[in-house]
Amino acid sequence: MAKASGLRPRIPKDYSRTNEQHAAEKSRCFSAGSVLPLLLLTVGLFALCGDLQAQSAVPAQNASDFFENRGRWNFGAQLAYAVENAIPRNISHINMLIAQPQVGLIVYDSKGPKSLLRRFEILGEGMLGGAVHPGGRMLGATLLFRFNFRPWGRVVPFLDVGSGPLNTTTNAHAPELSGHFQFMSQGGLGIQYFFQPQRAFVVEYRYLHMSNAGVEAPNPGFNASMLSIGFRWLRRPRPSPAQP
Repeated sequence: MAKASGLRPRIPKDYSRTNEQHAAEKSRCFSAGSVLPLLLLTVGLFALCGDLQAQSAVPAQNASDFFENRGRWNFGAQLAYAVENAIPRNISHINMLIAQPQVGLIVYDSKGPKSLLRRFEILGEGMLGGAVHPGGRMLGATLLFRFNFRPWGRVVPFLDVGSGPLNTTTNAHAPELSGHFQFMSQGGLGIQYFFQPQRAFVVEYRYLHMSNAGVEAPNPGFNASMLSIGFRWLRRPRPSPAQP
């Protein structure tokens, strides 16, 4: 009848354990529950002491230290995309994709905390790429003058002005250009964000003009807006003897 009704048979409880066994089990549970939090607290205190000791061993670093450079040379690389301005004479809708490797020479470096111009550099910038539309390659170089302003935290704003020659085959696809030999003059503003000492991300906007400077007629040229992103690395200063 019990099997047919689906009821499970009751299992009699085991009352053979004595009060001493129950007390021993409670004692073991209490000891394990007390030792574990104490062990975790001890490990946490050791970790905290080690972290504080490590922080006290390393001197505090100012925001301007991220912008320090050993010697006068530094390096960078940017990737830029430029779009021809939509004015009546610009009819080819020229779009350019350009890689820009850079080598910089520091000419002036001010240590004054209140100096608006923090650093002046001369940059040699390569130009490797071409016109995504309407087509054609572009190879050249640009001489840039970079004015780095006072750091704002880890951000350093700067101004670029420069020009340089280039060789292109885009003139075969765009009537705005005459001849393979052109000049590209440009200027713009950007920021450097130092995520690590002497290591920075770069974002920059430039306005540019490309023409052949009257070498070959006609010479309408064109204007464009260019946005670039990149990476810059300075040479890290050697640690002083007092530093580990």
